[in-house]
Amino acid sequence: MKRKTVHSPEHLELITLLFDLRRRADLTQVEAAAALGRPQTYVSAVEVGRRNLDLVQVREFCEIYGVTFPRFAVQFEQRLKALESHRRPPRLTRKAPARPAAKAAAKKPPRARK
Repeated sequence: MKRKTVHSPEHLELITLLFDLRRRADLTQVEAAAALGRPQTYVSAVEVGRRNLDLVQVREFCEIYGVTFPRFAVQFEQRLKALESHRRPPRLTRKAPARPAAKAAAKKPPRARK
């Protein structure tokens, strides 16, 4: 059975950890992308979950963020156990405010023309 890991809670933890590590390393997306030899849009796509990563790519991120891969794996496992991302507000999701049911019901129907 094929899994779509890009939308899994585990993938959300992975990208959240990579984002946090970049911030701790005091790097912008532009600086991280330059260190990887990629455009800034690549780092952005990874951090918002539009791009999946393999282990080699994760290791490259670890190197530029100054974290060993084994240490990264430990932090990732700890986050999976705690599922920290479920306690954070989602990034990049915007919803229009819902109309209260009372106001919608109180609205009068349009007048009929004579």
